[in-house]
Amino acid sequence: MRETERLAKEVKEFAVRSGADLVGIVSAATIDALPPVWVGWTIREYTGKTTDTMPDAKSIIVVGYNVWDEMLETAIRKDGGWVYPGYFPLTTITLRVARFLETGGFKTALSFTGSYKRLAQLAGFGNYGKNSLIINPVYGPWIRLAPILTNAEIIADKPFETDLCGECDACIKACPMGALSPYRVDDAKCLVGLHLNDLGGSRYVEAIRRFEPALSRCSHLMCMECQKACRYGKRG
Repeated sequence: MRETERLAKEVKEFAVRSGADLVGIVSAATIDALPPVWVGWTIREYTGKTTDTMPDAKSIIVVGYNVWDEMLETAIRKDGGWVYPGYFPLTTITLRVARFLETGGFKTALSFTGSYKRLAQLAGFGNYGKNSLIINPVYGPWIRLAPILTNAEIIADKPFETDLCGECDACIKACPMGALSPYRVDDAKCLVGLHLNDLGGSRYVEAIRRFEPALSRCSHLMCMECQKACRYGKRG
């Protein structure tokens, strides 16, 4: 077994033991060769390259975590901003994997301005769905993503090439705000963004009450209608 293959096997096994549901490897050169894409919402910037963060980056470990309960779709207001419990497990997992690599003498970085969805497709997780989320054959759209950059050379996985959506447009029909068109979400219409950014005022009170119900004074569930409509990863 080549060193790049051995390291891939060890990293993946360690990530799974640390709580990851999906783990894949992407070559830094592969993602850097793609043209930049605009990221809207509150980010409002084009994606960058791995070399912007780590000049000698060789690989990206992509971690996926299954959002197994609606509780993980909560948004909590804190100090004027928002925190999301659905991402808390990823923080622990990526820190542990980074430490594992650093113990082996490699450099790591957990911040990256690239497209996580592109990384997930290249890592073999699933296809970019009509709801603008990554669709996994097992977990459907119920996954959260995080990258780990490293200067370790690790054999990359094959991209996911299957179109899981096909002719299905259930997610588009399910969106209560009409924010979806095939493979695109209008962030000026999506209820999640409108609510988190306090936009729209009284016009969306009824939609928020129905699809983003409050759990407490400072928390609410985020809209999941397009995810619930997906035929993959259906909840029992």
